[in-house]
Amino acid sequence: MPKPFIIALIFASFALLHSALAADRTKALAIRVAGAGPVRAFYRLLYVGLSFVATLAAFYLVASLPDVVIWKPPAAAQAVMSLIQLAGVVLGMTTFSGMDFPEFVGIRQAIKHFKGVRELPGDAEGISQRLVIRGLYGVIRHPLYTAGILIFTFVPIVTRNWLTVSALADLYFIYGALIEERRLLKRFGQDYRDYMKKVPRFIPRIK
Repeated sequence: MPKPFIIALIFASFALLHSALAADRTKALAIRVAGAGPVRAFYRLLYVGLSFVATLAAFYLVASLPDVVIWKPPAAAQAVMSLIQLAGVVLGMTTFSGMDFPEFVGIRQAIKHFKGVRELPGDAEGISQRLVIRGLYGVIRHPLYTAGILIFTFVPIVTRNWLTVSALADLYFIYGALIEERRLLKRFGQDYRDYMKKVPRFIPRIK
């Protein structure tokens, strides 16, 4: 079986799990089974944990496949590509620093539940329902996805397997951004439409 096809199957399995867990239908089903309180307390943490394990498993499986180098650019080009990757890392870290990270990964919700707080605020995952349009979100709408695209795309030495991973990851980041925008439009309505008109999706406007 061709290696790109195997990688596509691995990635499709990861994407299916990740998308299924993020879907509103799955959260609604979890609420019907376990109740809104436990879901707000633990769903986000479970979602992040399973996604992390699935990511590690996918990378391990891809790394175990035989690979070949298909493009090794000159040293100067490799340096530039590495700098772009570093910019993606800095962008991702800066984005995380501007948000409530314990709430983002679900730790805060679980701690509150164990402390006896049963009526957690926020959405189905206990995430505060607020529209963030400042900081990096005032420059691009999806800084985390942009960071991921920079990191995956600008690998200095391109191999056959990584080229497949990079293409699939970039497509998934774009798909994820579109799905997230649809969800935010449903939640915030005209406020998010106005925000979309002012702030670009991935590439900042140069003024």
